Amino acid sequence: MDKATVFEVRGMTCGGCAKRIRTAIETDLGEDTAVAVDHRSGRVTVTASRDIAPEAVRSAVERTGYEFAGTAA
Repeated sequence: MDKATVFEVRGMTCGGCAKRIRTAIETDLGEDTAVAVDHRSGRVTVTASRDIAPEAVRSAVERTGYEFAGTAA
């Protein structure tokens, strides 16, 4: 069963920002990972059959120039 984890990212202002972040996370985490990014809410939802380490998402987000704010409550 797939598990969804929601993270908060600051600094996104448009769909282009969301696309850059989604691409970076998908590249780092692999094909078996689904990523949905909502720039309006600042939320990134990562769905996978395994647990996702926040550090892996942080690395991808920060590499694209945005601020990783952690796991959403």
